[in-house]
Amino acid sequence: MNKKRLTAVIAGLAMCVCLASCGDSDSSQKTASSVSEQESSSQQAGSQGADSTGETDASSQEEYDPNGDVRLYDSIKEQYAGNYKLTAELSVNGGDAYPVIFEVKDDLRYSSATVMGMQTNVYITAEGEKYVINEGTTTYDKYEAAELGNMMLKSPQYDPLFAATGSFVKASVDGDVINEEYTLDFDGLEGSIVYSFDNSTRALTGVQIKSDDMDDEVVSNTVLSAADDSDFELPDISGYTRNN
Repeated sequence: MNKKRLTAVIAGLAMCVCLASCGDSDSSQKTASSVSEQESSSQQAGSQGADSTGETDASSQEEYDPNGDVRLYDSIKEQYAGNYKLTAELSVNGGDAYPVIFEVKDDLRYSSATVMGMQTNVYITAEGEKYVINEGTTTYDKYEAAELGNMMLKSPQYDPLFAATGSFVKASVDGDVINEEYTLDFDGLEGSIVYSFDNSTRALTGVQIKSDDMDDEVVSNTVLSAADDSDFELPDISGYTRNN
């Protein structure tokens, strides 16, 4: 593996994008309706998330101090590390943004990407097996636990929010946005991870990787909530074709 081209915190998202873009050539265009439906779902989930996390308006929030000791990243880590669902959009190297989902529940992992109308889902089961399922082509790949080891528990490819975050670097307030920057702590790569939060609600709004060693990847329009147990259930793929 070429470390210089390895995407770090959002590596799993990029992997899903590549997988979803392969297959049926008739699905070469992303439909506007599919994107708008995703955006609508995200907006609805965002409203629910604000209620469930106890977020309040700006009048009840203490002013954020970039030079203080309180970090918003610590808050989301305390609440969601080991149990979260991240719904967002991903843009790679300034390209079109695509709907993505990441979920973590203990040792279980689930991710999804929808590209050009095709959805690819990745599952890590309780047995440590990995399934990559392409809904557009009704095909899948399966990898046994012995092939994977425990890498999915340590890699940001499967835990994009918390697995590769190092020490705190700096924080800033830019109008309605609070940015917190941390070192990138993954496989010896140099760089940083910037988490963006809404200054009013303190909700996570985006994640960006800054490094010369990897692609430019930006996650935006984020909605963060507790994991949904049903999302980790492997679907019936008895009628699908296995590729490997």
